[in-house]
Amino acid sequence: MRLSHRALSMQESAIRKLDQFVAQAPEVHFHKLNIGQPDVPTPIEVMNALAATDSPVLAYGPASGLPACRKAAAAFHGRTSPGLGWEHCVVTQGGSEALLFAFCALCDPGDEILVPEPYYTNYNGFATVAAAKVVPVRTRLDEGFRIPSNDELDQYVTDRTRLFLFANPGNPTGAVYGEADLRRVAEWARSRGLWLVADEVYREIWFTHRPMSALQLEGHEDHVVVVDSTSKTFSSCGLRIGFLISRNLTLMERVERLGQARLGAQPRAQNAAIAALGLGDGFYDELRAVYRARVDAMMDALAEIPGVSYHRPEGAFYTMARLPVKDTEAFARFLVSEFRSTTMGRPESVVVAPGPGFYANPREGRDEIRLAAVKRPEDIRRGIEVIGEALAAFGG
Repeated sequence: MRLSHRALSMQESAIRKLDQFVAQAPEVHFHKLNIGQPDVPTPIEVMNALAATDSPVLAYGPASGLPACRKAAAAFHGRTSPGLGWEHCVVTQGGSEALLFAFCALCDPGDEILVPEPYYTNYNGFATVAAAKVVPVRTRLDEGFRIPSNDELDQYVTDRTRLFLFANPGNPTGAVYGEADLRRVAEWARSRGLWLVADEVYREIWFTHRPMSALQLEGHEDHVVVVDSTSKTFSSCGLRIGFLISRNLTLMERVERLGQARLGAQPRAQNAAIAALGLGDGFYDELRAVYRARVDAMMDALAEIPGVSYHRPEGAFYTMARLPVKDTEAFARFLVSEFRSTTMGRPESVVVAPGPGFYANPREGRDEIRLAAVKRPEDIRRGIEVIGEALAAFGG
């Protein structure tokens, strides 16, 4: 019996592919710098709202989300993008489903999605399920992962191109696109008849200047879609609540129909999201301070390793680091399967995400890894020290 082409073409996760090797070595303390799973405690307000219920039945919720949750999302984004109403916001099962819904609503089978590369590896999977194709637009570490010029972008456009997707701040790069670049790309996309889809899951985590939301782009209301999630900002990855936001009501009506096909996100989780979205400004100030300390620890530790170059994150909590090796896939396997540091008196190693998984062509990014600053500063420093020890032992 054969499987579908869709199933056979699904790419393995670059982030989780080494988990099986880690599970085989329970005696080793692994510093897990590969997955964007923060260890920051979830706000108590969110936990309390999740536990509270006045219903004896876990019932269905509306396909597009509870009205109260949609209104909370509109109010949250309305702080910087006035004029949003509940009808502009759909509640999804994580930001992942919001992206999948966007691809399904905007692309026909065989259509193309332009994405600055390196990019979040799961974009490939969402595109495959939607029968669309990711077309990478190359950006480079040495240039701060800037978006190419309009002339360069034009080289990637075909008659099947339907949308330009970008993350701001970026995963896996930590890059933040400024207002000038955002306005330029929005004008370029509109002039080519393309949708602009902004993945803004990390927009509250920034270190130099607040990223502009694509929802703030005047004159682009009909072709802008924003994806958001409670996962990273509120350390609530398991809540699985996300949002698809657009002022294009024709699009939103069709997204409602996509939601009807799978029913609604869990209502109790939505109540927890409402509590999260209602937190005050002090929460975000503290959040950024926590991640600034972690990113500083990551940068300081990387600077101590000879031959390593990297991009200092301007937002989110990731960096792409270039190592003095020819094959980071092999180096990542070496870390989890062979290398053990006993400097601290116990066997230690590190889990990293090899760079090729963030590129469309697996021959790219062979000397890069993605690191996630999701642990305490001292744990991040120690993990990167172990990477330095492993590089000295790897020899390849």
